Amino acid sequence: MAAPSALAEQRPPQAKGKILVVEDERAIRDLLRIHLQNAGYETIVAADAVDAGRLFLEAADGFDLIVVDAQLPYMNGIEFASALIADTTLPAVPIILITGHERFVMRAAVLDVPCLVKPFSVDDLVSLVEKTLGAATVAAAGVRANRAAVAKSESR
Repeated sequence: MAAPSALAEQRPPQAKGKILVVEDERAIRDLLRIHLQNAGYETIVAADAVDAGRLFLEAADGFDLIVVDAQLPYMNGIEFASALIADTTLPAVPIILITGHERFVMRAAVLDVPCLVKPFSVDDLVSLVEKTLGAATVAAAGVRANRAAVAKSESR
């Protein structure tokens, strides 16, 4: 298992969010990290789902988004996403699946996970990240509003 590099720990000033990138191919992993950092995101990388799971559980301040490749050693990206989604004891974090295979696109749709199909541009990546984070922010605000309304009605 590869440990995150020192470069992966760099935090852009005024980071827009913290993203965990899970990609086994070093060149692609490094490109994703560089492009996301250039777009203003703090980016932590992992080479496989096992390392990513460890980083996810150890992150005291959590992650805002996970970008995971579909084909990984040990546990593929769909299995990793499914495990995170199914475990209600973990914080709900939006996930983007990256794949070059149609069979994974269909499986991602079943999980309601957005999919970025290879090859893709930097603009495609950043656009989907921003759209996914925006949708997650709106959903979280709705949950907070619902909880506040329930708490208010229960106090009456």
